[in-house]
Amino acid sequence: MRSVFTYFRERFPLPAVLVLAFGTAVFMVAGYSPEQPNSVTYVLTGLIALAFTAFLLRQRVMDEFKDRNHDSANYPNRPVQRGAISIKNLVWLGISAFLIEIGSVLEIAYISEHWLSVFWYLSVIAFSLLTAFEFFISKWLNQHFTLYFLSHQMIFFFFSAWAFSVFLPSDFSRAISGSLSFVFIMASLEIMRKYEIRRNSAGEVVADTYLAVWGKRATNIALAIGLFLSGLFASSFEGVWLLIIGILAGLIIIGVRKSERAVQAATIGGFFALGLVAYFS
Repeated sequence: MRSVFTYFRERFPLPAVLVLAFGTAVFMVAGYSPEQPNSVTYVLTGLIALAFTAFLLRQRVMDEFKDRNHDSANYPNRPVQRGAISIKNLVWLGISAFLIEIGSVLEIAYISEHWLSVFWYLSVIAFSLLTAFEFFISKWLNQHFTLYFLSHQMIFFFFSAWAFSVFLPSDFSRAISGSLSFVFIMASLEIMRKYEIRRNSAGEVVADTYLAVWGKRATNIALAIGLFLSGLFASSFEGVWLLIIGILAGLIIIGVRKSERAVQAATIGGFFALGLVAYFS
């Protein structure tokens, strides 16, 4: 168990992941449930957060295998590379995450009484497996950093289809706007996740983060645009306050651009502000 705790502490900080997963669930429910939150909505939100947490852990484990050569060459002190966790324990961790993920999805289908949603979640799993194999074009994809980023963000369209199948909103235009808002905010969170400069054991910058490849100016602009567009599309079904939040979050990111921590905080703050306002509107 000590090895698993070490892995969680260094590669999957559970408190932070749970908070972000809850925010993601709030965002998904806000986009597809036009009714005011009630006891059933709260339960579904919690289960979606649990399913998303398990999904992220499963993805984290699969990435350990996908990126093993890269990480061994550049980050020898990571848990897998230094032998702090065994491959056997890592596999069991991934299997456990998958079982929790599937169990949560089945419970969501049972409570919502929309069993077709299970089929749509299978599309999420299928696409995540494609990303694990880098669409079988890993050499080419790794040479095109921005296309790599865009291709992997496509999975959130499948998450959107799943959320639609859970709530089945009658307003299709709302569903489209909600999907676009969700995809843009998740893309922003992904950029924020790798908003740093990483160095290998030789002290050289590793070109596997957005700051290292795009540079700070382009990365900040991408973040600001992502928050703005998320607010813009959310405002089409929940009011102008969402647009104002998106604009303010984008301006704050540009205003605090010299501080990496401040940019990350502004992105997270915009994410939660947009989601919670839309959720309770």
